[in-house]
Amino acid sequence: MSKTNRNPWSWIPSLYFAEGIPYVIVMTVSVIMYKRMGISNTDIALYTSWLYLPWVIKPLWSPVVDILRTKRFWIITMQLFIGAGLAGVAFTIPVSNFFQYTLAFFWLLAFSSATHDIAADGFYMLGLSEHQQAFFVGIRSTFYRVAMITGQGLLIIVAGYLESSTGLGQVEFDVKSVNTKVIQQSLKAQQIQVLEGELKLLTFPKELKISTNKISKTSLDSIQQYVDSENIKNGYEQKTSTTLQSEKEESETSWWDEVIVKNLETFIVDNFGEEKIVKSAEIQTGNVGIVQVYLSKQPENNEEIVVNISQTSGDNSINLIKGSRFVFNKSNWNKPAL
Repeated sequence: MSKTNRNPWSWIPSLYFAEGIPYVIVMTVSVIMYKRMGISNTDIALYTSWLYLPWVIKPLWSPVVDILRTKRFWIITMQLFIGAGLAGVAFTIPVSNFFQYTLAFFWLLAFSSATHDIAADGFYMLGLSEHQQAFFVGIRSTFYRVAMITGQGLLIIVAGYLESSTGLGQVEFDVKSVNTKVIQQSLKAQQIQVLEGELKLLTFPKELKISTNKISKTSLDSIQQYVDSENIKNGYEQKTSTTLQSEKEESETSWWDEVIVKNLETFIVDNFGEEKIVKSAEIQTGNVGIVQVYLSKQPENNEEIVVNISQTSGDNSINLIKGSRFVFNKSNWNKPAL
């Protein structure tokens, strides 16, 4: 049987483009996706950081790849697993426990991608002469970077376009800063009136005015706690896993911690601790305002309406600190999200 050599241009660009796409999806796109899906920053940082582990252990895993089967086998097999992982993420997003399921498929994607990297680099070394290896170094790096740009740029742009062009129409509300001492804002929920016609997203007020005068840190914390409690009560937010864990630990405080440890800590701090200077003036921080978001009528056919809120323009000193994503359904459509 005669041996044929294929032109490296026929497989190097596509191979290294395929190498870069899953990496950027796991490391970058997953974070953006979870943020848009309403996952807290704490949970995103905790769980997605582990997705980089397969690339960390590549030096330990690469000898196994070299010993078992051929590089071509590993490349083709891992590309099939990568495709299965991407499909798994897509199919598990609509389910209730999407966070756990998609993380599992991202793990499969990460491990398959790291193994694919090992096999692809080995195949590159075996399939080319030294002269060809030197010539195609820049080519393979270029297409790997093109894959990075495609994943971080083009995929995000397409996803954003599909998100904004489907579903309910966009609704804008203005936020203005005014130089007045106090602006009275009622925290009472707006009375919802069913409106005829197509389902629409409504906001109150249409124009939010925030005073430029600072407020105390205590007042800000109280407002944030009120917003959190109302949104959790109405089903717009869920307690994060870290919050639930801390509450569980507090509720399961042992007798030893309660009687011995706390009293010992108090004794040591009172008698040997550094004396702290208590400031009479309370810490001041920037002012805040609340916008109520609700639907014009009940969604049909038990449909869930997902609303993402973001700042599109304006001064960078005005930020959205809470409430970037809400899910409306038949049970909470007439309860304003804050």
